[in-house]
Amino acid sequence: MIEANGISKDYSTVRALDNVSLKVERGEIFGFFGPNGAGKTTCIKVLCGLTPSSSGEAKVMDIDVKKHPVWVRDNIAIMSEETRYYEELTPRKYLKAFSRLVSVKDNDRLAAINRAADMADLRGFMDRKIAMLSQGERQRVSLGRILLADCPLYFLDEPFEGIDIIHRRKLRQFFKDYVKQGNSVFFTSHNLIEAEFIVDKFAFIHHGRLIAVGTANELKEKYLAPSYVLRVSDPQKAKEMLERDLRFQMLKVIEGEVAITLQTRRDAPKIPKTLIQEGIELFEMRCSGTMEEVFERIARGGAA
Repeated sequence: MIEANGISKDYSTVRALDNVSLKVERGEIFGFFGPNGAGKTTCIKVLCGLTPSSSGEAKVMDIDVKKHPVWVRDNIAIMSEETRYYEELTPRKYLKAFSRLVSVKDNDRLAAINRAADMADLRGFMDRKIAMLSQGERQRVSLGRILLADCPLYFLDEPFEGIDIIHRRKLRQFFKDYVKQGNSVFFTSHNLIEAEFIVDKFAFIHHGRLIAVGTANELKEKYLAPSYVLRVSDPQKAKEMLERDLRFQMLKVIEGEVAITLQTRRDAPKIPKTLIQEGIELFEMRCSGTMEEVFERIARGGAA
C-alpha cells in the first residue's frame, strides 16, 4: 500500500527527514509516532505528494508520488491538523458539499452524512457555523469529512482528538473493520497508550530519523524488561511452580493474573513449558509495559 525508501527532506536550516524507509501493508493500521518536530507531518506531506522529497522515492498504491502526486491524492483521504475550512458553512453543509466531491450517490447522501456525524460526534453543533467552533470541534468536522470518503487509504493525524470515550470505541471498531476489507490506515497520535488498542504496527521517528518499527509485542520484547502477565487456570499454583523453576526479579498474583519479571529473557520459553508440565492451562501470555515506555527507552538509545 505504501513503500518509501531513503526519503529525505531538507529545508534551508534543517533536515526534517533523514533517510526514512518504511512499508505499510494492505489491511494494516500503521502507527507513526514521535515528539513534536520529529518529522511526522513532513513525512505525511511527502507521502501524500503535498511536498517533494529532497531524495529517495515513495510509492502509494503502486503510484510514484514524485511523478503523479495528484493521482495519489485522488485515491486517498487525508485528515490533517492544518485542514482549511469554509468558515461560513455549518458542518452539515460542509459534509454535504464534500459528499458530492467524493461522489456519494444522491439516494445515499443523507444516510452517509448522518453516519459520519454520529461517528465523529458532531450532533451537538451540526448547524453552527464552523467559524464559531473550537479547534477540537473543527478536528471532528475534518474527521467526519474523511468518514464520507470511499477510498483504500486514510492518512489520519490525531483522529481521536476531542472525541468522547463512547465515540472513540465506535471509531476504533470502524477502523478495524475498514482495514479488514483490505484497506489501510496511516495513523499518528500523541496518545501511545490508546494507540495500542488499534495499531497493528508501530514506527517511531526522532529528529527526522526512523528509529524503530514493529508490532507492540515485538518492540516490548526488544526494548523493555522481560516482564509478562499470564492468564491461567490456577494462578496460585502457577506462581508456586514458576517460583520453583525460574529465575525472576518479581513474581506475584495480581487480580487473578500472574505477573512475572524474569532475570533473563532467555527464560521466557520456559514459562509455558513449566505450566503445561504441571497441568496448568495457559490462556494468555502477554508482554507488560506500555508503548510510551518503549519510545522513552528507544529515544534514550537503550535496549533491554
